[in-house]
Formats: sequence, structure tokens, C-alpha cells
Amino acid sequence: MSTSSLPIAGIEPESTEDPLALMEEIDALKKEHQATILAHYYVDGELQDIADFTGDSLKLARDATRVDSPTIVFCGVHFMAESAKILSPEKRVLLPDLQAGCSLAGKGA
Repeated sequence: MSTSSLPIAGIEPESTEDPLALMEEIDALKKEHQATILAHYYVDGELQDIADFTGDSLKLARDATRVDSPTIVFCGVHFMAESAKILSPEKRVLLPDLQAGCSLAGKGA
């Protein structure tokens, strides 16, 4: 093993995956599963790039009512996905990151 292949603390290894190929694969999966991706503004830019809709939680909840696809992939936190489900009960709403958190989520009035 050469020293050039050893991990260095604090430095992420470069990905060898072609980002365009990955985007094409995601588009194909969206079509195959009749899904629409919604991404909150605070998620990584790469997720926003592949999302069909981006915005704050209120805008995305409203967008969820306007999509034609039966499946919504909500890149956000629980209450955002729950809002989309309440407003569109006939749709399947998926939350890819069950550990996603928000500093405002769970705060009492």
C-alpha cells in the first residue's frame, strides 16, 4: 500500500463517481418510481441540484399539493414531510434521512 492512498485526517477522498451519470441514474429512478424530489434550502447543494422543487418548509408543503406523482421524496425534517402528507394524504411521502434535525423543530411555543 502506498502512502498516497492512505487517508489524511480532515481531507475527504475525491469521488471517482461521475456526477452526471449519478444525476442520470436519479432521473431514471424518479421516472421508474413516479417520484418527485422536494429539498429544503438548508440541505446540501447537491440535493437541491437534483430536486424538482426547493424552498422553505411552507413553500415545499404547498408544492407537495401540486405535484402529479404519487411519491414525494422530502429532503428535510420530519415535520416537513408530515406537513406534506397531511396536505396530500393520497401520496406516499418518503423521508430519506430519518436523523435529519432542525434547530426549530420540536421547540415549544
